[in-house]
Amino acid sequence: MLPALDGLINVNSLFTIAVFVGLSLTTPGQHSLKNPSACNVGINVAKKLLVFEVVSFSFFLFSSLVAQGLKLAINLLNSKNVDEIFRAHINLKVLRFGMLASVVGSIMGCLFLMLSMVNVI
Repeated sequence: MLPALDGLINVNSLFTIAVFVGLSLTTPGQHSLKNPSACNVGINVAKKLLVFEVVSFSFFLFSSLVAQGLKLAINLLNSKNVDEIFRAHINLKVLRFGMLASVVGSIMGCLFLMLSMVNVI
């Protein structure tokens, strides 16, 4: 289960960085290099693009935070210390729900990232 969470966190980190770089490198009034007058989009398309990228960024961040929390809980559960203070008591239903929430967050982030790419095209 830990390698799956590590993979999910790594993929979400890459997508989060890509969305953040995409948001930070945009400039207002940017046109096509071949024909500057051929690529004029309306303000609604630009707003949709920004909203979709921010929402996908939020979903990726949410998914990564939930996965990191689950990883921490699993590590505390499997702690080598025998003291009761350092042991974690985790409900398996909560663990499964957390995994599901992390996966759904990542899928929704990919969906909104795809919608933002559709608006770019």
